[in-house]
Amino acid sequence: MARRVPVVEEIGGHRVADPYRWLEEGSPDGGTDGADDGAAARAEWLARQQALFEEWSRECAGPRAAFGDALRRLADAGGTAAPALTPPVWRGARRFRMRRQPGQELPVLVCQDTDTGEAERVLVDPLELDATARTAVAAWRPSRTGALLAYQTSAQGSEEPLLRVIGVADGKPRGPALRPGRFTPVVWLPDDSGFFYVTCPPGGAAREVRLHRLDGGPGGTADDTAEGSVRDGPRDALVFAADARQMSLWSSPDGRWLAVSTAPGAQTGNRILLADLAAGPVESPAWQEVYDGTATGAQAVLRFGPAGTVYALTTSRAAGGRVCRVDPRQPGSAHWTPLLTPPPGEVLTGCVPLTDPATGAVRLLAATQRDGAAVLRLHDGDGAPLAGIPVPGQGPGTLSRLTAPQDGSSQAWFLYTDFVTPPTVHRFDLATRRCVAEGAAAPAVAAVVHRSAVPADDGTEVPVYLIAPAGHDPARGPRPALLHAYGGFGATAAPAYSPAIMAWVEAGGLYAIAAVRGGGERGTAWHAAGRGRNKPTAFADFAAVARWLIAAGHTAPGQLAVKGGSHAGLMAAVALTRDPGLYAAAVCSGAPTDMVRYPHLGMGRWWLAEFGDPADPKDLEVLLSYSPYHRVRPGTRYPAVLLTTGRTDERVGSAHTFKLTAALQHATASGRPVLLRCEDGVGHGMRAASRHIDAEADALAFCAVHTGLLAG
Repeated sequence: MARRVPVVEEIGGHRVADPYRWLEEGSPDGGTDGADDGAAARAEWLARQQALFEEWSRECAGPRAAFGDALRRLADAGGTAAPALTPPVWRGARRFRMRRQPGQELPVLVCQDTDTGEAERVLVDPLELDATARTAVAAWRPSRTGALLAYQTSAQGSEEPLLRVIGVADGKPRGPALRPGRFTPVVWLPDDSGFFYVTCPPGGAAREVRLHRLDGGPGGTADDTAEGSVRDGPRDALVFAADARQMSLWSSPDGRWLAVSTAPGAQTGNRILLADLAAGPVESPAWQEVYDGTATGAQAVLRFGPAGTVYALTTSRAAGGRVCRVDPRQPGSAHWTPLLTPPPGEVLTGCVPLTDPATGAVRLLAATQRDGAAVLRLHDGDGAPLAGIPVPGQGPGTLSRLTAPQDGSSQAWFLYTDFVTPPTVHRFDLATRRCVAEGAAAPAVAAVVHRSAVPADDGTEVPVYLIAPAGHDPARGPRPALLHAYGGFGATAAPAYSPAIMAWVEAGGLYAIAAVRGGGERGTAWHAAGRGRNKPTAFADFAAVARWLIAAGHTAPGQLAVKGGSHAGLMAAVALTRDPGLYAAAVCSGAPTDMVRYPHLGMGRWWLAEFGDPADPKDLEVLLSYSPYHRVRPGTRYPAVLLTTGRTDERVGSAHTFKLTAALQHATASGRPVLLRCEDGVGHGMRAASRHIDAEADALAFCAVHTGLLAG
């Protein structure tokens, strides 16, 4: 094999070294003669990494097995990523939902006709599509009448799904599968004759809304119905296009109004356009812009209710969100009527319109989050408060997926979870103003939850949750601890049940979750304080929490580990390269770690608004200040590090993990291991339960051994 040549580039006035560029897929930097031997070099390198990981696996077989057994038991009740049961979607008397039974590898889609009293039956079982459990149901939407179902599947972690349509009564295909290019919303026509969906043409940032007909109409498929066949979307009628990386669709219950949202990237301001499909052919609607928050970064979504009601949930001029009434005759945001705004310190997380069964009056059920606790309130149709609704649990908890039928129902459904309670479906009944559980009880785990406010370097208080074994008292001495934070894209570190957290605490460890800036715990301002050129603030908050855990006597540097995946994996990677002496171990999973090359890897080009543009010299300077790959220094005593990735991580790009692994292995002087766990047949998202448990068992065992929680 030819000698690999390190890459050094002049970027924005900086000489940027990239010695492991050859570990990127398709890199031509494998040899001095210009030949592309990168693939062979990567294969050889990955084989060596696999051998190192397997050697560690044998040495730590005991802790891995112990955590595996605990995770299997604790995961039977479900988790945030795959609840045992989801809130239902109603179409008339038909109820659709996802269900996962104990021991089941993947959730199945079930339906039930409540009028006929039929038993709940499985409509889509991913194991029937792929017995290897590498194909998951990623999204689904029943038609207006409930006679048809459109669902999307992802195979081996692919971000490019197949979109299929089947009959609900017989489960048989209705036409060929489609390849939309990305996961897409589906909006059905009122008569079930077709649906609108979003396509992602190859290359560029364009997104298109197309109309797919099932009856042989314009762009129809009457002559192309072979079971198992697949075709691309351009044969379907094009109804809208925009140069936008994100696009969503909604419609009114009667199908008259169709709304489309476009945005340049993740967690940026969006535009909303509205069309009256009754005013002309549905293949060529007339679009009217009703909202534009791209200049301010404010977001909005439209929610259609019964009897022609339309509502907007927006962060425009409201960091915690607000609900406005929209008049379809004057739908522009200048005419929106504010109805309710959460009290200071609360963040709006959901709102649905309901119909009073006694009077027919519209009521609004609104959910907010305050200091980590879920709040549920009932309002009248003009937003005036009527009553507070008791929520399940006490203390920190999360209410999500608040939903109600659009046809004037008096009932709503939601998921509730907290650190010790698995996600459980609850039904709210407007007639009684009570919530009733429709799920299983939590498994018994002796854990207590403490919420603290830790001062950051600038004095800002950072919320921290500490999940501990019952009876934990720092006065009795420190314990092995895991620290986690997400801190990006405005996502909230919401209190939620995790089998991994419970398994760690059950073994005697502490689990800390920091709501650092960059997340959405305190609204859009909290996100803005840790995004773009402010991103280093999120990492400084994380370090402040780590120091507090040690200073308060909860743990010690030799007992503290950091763990995270995706953006939380970046948090962990920055922590171990920024303050290596603070930590005994780190686990980084599927994380962006080369913040100079990230727009060229995976889907990183979508994230410029979150991280900044490396082509901008000022942004580049900030990115280089924390980019884990570029902060690795030879001779540094790094903690034990486990880096994990799916071999086909199309979202982040596995090269991030490969390159940081190689850099740390070359640089570390601590004698502690730096290992790579690379898994074939999975990507960034959902995977089979057994694979998820194996991955978590490895991560927890690695941290347990190097923090002293368990002996290796």
